Amino acid sequence: MASEKFSLPDNFMLGTGSSAYQIEGAWDADNKAPSIWDHYFHTKNFLVSNPGDLLTKAQKKKFPIYHKGTDLHALDAIRGYSFLNGDIACDSYNQLDEDIKNLVELGVNTYRFSISWPRVLPFGDDRTVNDLGVQYYKKLIKKLKDNKITPVVTIYHWDLPVSLQELGGWANSIIIEYFTNYSDFLFKTFGADVKIWTTINEPRLVAMAYGNEGMAPSVGETFSGIAEYLVIRNLLLAHAKAYRLYEKDYAPSQKGEISICFDTAAYFPKNPELEADKNAVDKAFDFMLGVFTQPLVNGTFPQSLLDSIAKTNKEEKITKHIKRIVEFTEEEKTDLKKSYDFIAFNYYDSFKVQAMTEADFKEEAGLLNKDLGVILSPNSDNLKETFEGFTKVIKWLVDHVDNPKLFIAENGISEKPNVDQSELKIEYHHGILTELDKALKEGVVITGYCVWSFMDSLEWTSGYFSKSFGIYAVDFNNPKRPRSKKKSFDFFKTVFTQKTLPALKSKK
Repeated sequence: MASEKFSLPDNFMLGTGSSAYQIEGAWDADNKAPSIWDHYFHTKNFLVSNPGDLLTKAQKKKFPIYHKGTDLHALDAIRGYSFLNGDIACDSYNQLDEDIKNLVELGVNTYRFSISWPRVLPFGDDRTVNDLGVQYYKKLIKKLKDNKITPVVTIYHWDLPVSLQELGGWANSIIIEYFTNYSDFLFKTFGADVKIWTTINEPRLVAMAYGNEGMAPSVGETFSGIAEYLVIRNLLLAHAKAYRLYEKDYAPSQKGEISICFDTAAYFPKNPELEADKNAVDKAFDFMLGVFTQPLVNGTFPQSLLDSIAKTNKEEKITKHIKRIVEFTEEEKTDLKKSYDFIAFNYYDSFKVQAMTEADFKEEAGLLNKDLGVILSPNSDNLKETFEGFTKVIKWLVDHVDNPKLFIAENGISEKPNVDQSELKIEYHHGILTELDKALKEGVVITGYCVWSFMDSLEWTSGYFSKSFGIYAVDFNNPKRPRSKKKSFDFFKTVFTQKTLPALKSKK
């Protein structure tokens, strides 16, 4: 097969990734405490049939009894359905050796994973350390390094200990101190062997979970348009505190780098001839990404966001005593500014956007959507714009974050159940990697790229079957969770081991 040479530096990091809750399972094994996602699934009663179609949506009524020890396969046999949760997931906690073997066979030089906060610090701080959980991650990191695979560690990938959520979680500013304590523990415990850290994965989605019931901790809509801004502020300050701690106490000896990891998408005007729709693109970037990046540049929120909130407050007659967004103090700005050594980001696809009309604004019920003032339409089927969008996001970050070093922490496309979509998967990654190569040739500093994901896993409320991102398949109907290579395996192995892009098969 003909190949197209990459222009990747010798030290370019190429690999794949996962997150603790999505693959580990063993939800209460070896002294691990429950996370907010354990609690969410155990109380919301999501029911799924094989191969995973949702039978009942999340219920507003909560059922406080955990389905602890439930055998999913016994339920399948008796009732034809099972509770959706991460109790077993890919069973990676018990199949570490198999996972390492598969990473080695795949030929990656980098593996991005997260540490489960409640597995190492069950009650949220280091007064109680779970040595068995710590040993699991030490073993994982050692095995990676023994096989010349660089560990890229995410400190927080959504699995907050339930005990901290009972204090308000990310909506309570005390979380800043708890997160700093947790980060300190990780730097001290693993930092000699970990040189690349990301503090918080996709902080925007962490914040969104405090204004709806669709994600843990499922706070609900009562404080939507209020809680999200509280959480955004606390997430940024927690990241900055962890960064300054590492910079002062650990970087001089450990020589590592640290960042935060943003979710990104590209935005295209629904009508390119309309100035309002073109302006909506800028607003969407400000609202979805700039709200996090601008504080790291100059300590402020985007003016378009502040203006929109003021407009919504006026239209909705929100009292001046309720300040929905609080700007940063001078001391906080000092912590925030330049609190990154590189910028990590995740990218999947793009959206079409159009400006809200005044009529749209009046009909919109949610405060947050009123603040956004933009109507978003999915555009993921448009591969051409998905590829162009990847470059658009890179250029946006270069222009708005002072031309930082970039690391693509997640990039992928999901496959449907029981359908061979390997050609689509290869076409997607071929297109993205082609754009990455162009960016490098134009002088953009990109240090690494990770495919999402290492293996099929629990895609949160989408379950195990409707969205399969893995390079390896996992049989979730088998209690042993066997892994197997997908048809796209050879494509990825060639990319990882040869830094070469195999040519696409010609379409008949």
